Amino acid sequence: MKELILRFLEGHASEEEASRLLAWLQENETNRIYFDELNTAFQSSVTLNRVNHQMTDDAWKKLATATGAEKNTVRPGRSITFTVLNIAASVCLLIMAGALLVYNLPHHAIVRHDTIVRTASGNNTRVVLPDGSVVWLNLNSTLEYPAEFGSASRDVVLKGEAFFDVRKGSKPFTVKTDDILIRVKGTRFNVQAFKNDPTIKTTLEEGKVELHVSGKNKIYSMAPGDQVVFNAERKEVTMQRVDPSNFTAWKEDQLVFDNTPLNEIISKLENRFRVSISINERLAKRERISMTIENENLDEVLDLIQLSSRLKVRRDKNTIVLFE
Repeated sequence: MKELILRFLEGHASEEEASRLLAWLQENETNRIYFDELNTAFQSSVTLNRVNHQMTDDAWKKLATATGAEKNTVRPGRSITFTVLNIAASVCLLIMAGALLVYNLPHHAIVRHDTIVRTASGNNTRVVLPDGSVVWLNLNSTLEYPAEFGSASRDVVLKGEAFFDVRKGSKPFTVKTDDILIRVKGTRFNVQAFKNDPTIKTTLEEGKVELHVSGKNKIYSMAPGDQVVFNAERKEVTMQRVDPSNFTAWKEDQLVFDNTPLNEIISKLENRFRVSISINERLAKRERISMTIENENLDEVLDLIQLSSRLKVRRDKNTIVLFE
């Protein structure tokens, strides 16, 4: 099935294979999730302006023809009737990740005229924007942007977390979240704005940033190493100096620590795995650890810490405690 999905993504699947793929996608949610993960990995290497829109139309027509566009079908376990045409169109649009994308399938397919990249749980992805800017999108995050940027600005909408490497240009580049607006021309910065977290963090690595906060008249000008934190519940804004690498470690495929103090490691682990780690300050400065983290999950990393130090691990609700 993986080979079939990849053939379809590349536009090489036959009509019979397209029909079989659609039937498989309708079987259960697990199949849709697996498809989404493969599609995310595939699309992360494709720049939107390289998408052949004629190929998109041809693939849609082939899939609709192969599955019988005039017939009706019912998804297992649900009482809502869908036309196969709607389902075929939604699958094709999701696969091609071109100028249209369908998120859910109610009585009719919902079409958006922007590109929407949504990362699957447990994965992050790299997205190349129409102007050549690069975005690393963290897990459980969504990025929305137009097929082509306008003549006056380059606007994207973020829900979740992303690291932006913005290509320099005459048009300002704008990132919008529910509560903040960030305007730059060319720079590198991280934005953390998850819907279920009232705290929004903007961390600047390189260049300059102008940050506008909803309900505030002040414009916050940021320099490299600045972090602006906005608490949406209390409507409070604070600015502090930080090490930007502590807040961008999640996008690195590999983290290498060579006799590194544990207190420096912890901040990167908290950012990568979105957890809170508690440890006595004296112990954190005393312990020095050498290890390389690539595909290891959190439990495996904690095991490495225990093997490399004199520390033990205890979980206390949502906090991980390191102690002697």
